[in-house]
Amino acid sequence: MLFVLIFWAVIFLLLSLVSGLLTLPFTYFLCKEQRKRRMILSFFTPGVALFTYAASSLVAMIIIAIILGTDIGIGDSWSTPLKNNYELSSTDTPDNGGICKKGDLYNEILISDVTHIQVIGDSVIGKADGRYFIFNLQDGTHTDSLTYQGLTRQISPFSIHLIDNNTYYWDQRRTAYIIGGVLSLLLTVLVVRLFWRIGLHGFQRRQQGS
Repeated sequence: MLFVLIFWAVIFLLLSLVSGLLTLPFTYFLCKEQRKRRMILSFFTPGVALFTYAASSLVAMIIIAIILGTDIGIGDSWSTPLKNNYELSSTDTPDNGGICKKGDLYNEILISDVTHIQVIGDSVIGKADGRYFIFNLQDGTHTDSLTYQGLTRQISPFSIHLIDNNTYYWDQRRTAYIIGGVLSLLLTVLVVRLFWRIGLHGFQRRQQGS
């Protein structure tokens, strides 16, 4: 996770520098009053915007993870709750995961190599290692190595609508992430406006005071 944060910090820094330099010619030719001050503000504005949005997004992701019981959203681990303290988790990529008991000291994986999943009531059905399974989220019992026809008979009258792990992970947090993204964007706009207001009007007040 630390490596990911450092990586994105470097990327944002480079983007801020390049974007800031690109704003300077436009500011020079378009602004006549306080040209030097506005050029300085325009140079730093992309950096202020990028780092404000990144920091607020990280805070939002942490809050969402706490509320929903998922992973933070960065790093190499993925997890999302099912029911009754069970969760679907994976490492590196969400393509291949496992069902385990959340908080288990031994980190025992009850069903491994899970690639597709569907929650039906208090049970989870899915595909693992090329075969199908049914996992009871109430007592932890499960039936493995089912064929598609066998799975269909077991869950009748319900229909099978399996989705891949990656889709399931993001379905659980999509709405929360959209809300968090919008709030982070609004905060970024407010911070940039405040940055310019202080940079311009604060400078004007110091001139008037002198």
